[in-house]
Amino acid sequence: MAIEDQLQTGEEILYRAYPTRLPLVPWVGGVALSLVAAGLAWNLWGNPPLTLAAGVVALVFLGAVLIKLVVIRSHDYVLTNRRVVLEEGIFSRRSTDASLGKINNVEHRQTLWGRLLGYGEVEIDTASETGATRFNGISRPLEFKRAILGAVEGYRYTGSASPPTALSPAEKIRQLKGLLDEGLISPQEFEAKRQELLAEM
Repeated sequence: MAIEDQLQTGEEILYRAYPTRLPLVPWVGGVALSLVAAGLAWNLWGNPPLTLAAGVVALVFLGAVLIKLVVIRSHDYVLTNRRVVLEEGIFSRRSTDASLGKINNVEHRQTLWGRLLGYGEVEIDTASETGATRFNGISRPLEFKRAILGAVEGYRYTGSASPPTALSPAEKIRQLKGLLDEGLISPQEFEAKRQELLAEM
């Protein structure tokens, strides 16, 4: 069941964080190198057994990429105007909610590579029995942290966080570029949406 189907009356999504796709890079590289090796074995050396072996290795790497992609996409990190939700699992799902009113502290952590490549983790400390909720390996962790802190502040003053201020077309294009770089949208989707936003400027 999607998180959208679990929203309560009057509840709306303010921000959705995404797991980084960087763990896929070595496996995609393995697919590419195996295919190159298969091509060399067939075209330069005329060695069918070596070509077959390289092809099998490429299939193994490709299978690993698909499995890891499914695992990554099985994680949902959502901020609503009432809570922060972490939901994960492929066949069975596990959901952890943190009410905005019970959040005491929000931390984000990034290694040097995380800062350079734009990923890290966010940890939420709450007054509930669940204690800390950790969002591992997400893209733009500082942006997610700021969104949570803004929602918490709005919730404490009004009892419900307000939707974020509308972004300008230029800011929306920058966000789209980030989604494109993360592989969350295709180049065709990026260009189509970019043209729409340019028309609004």
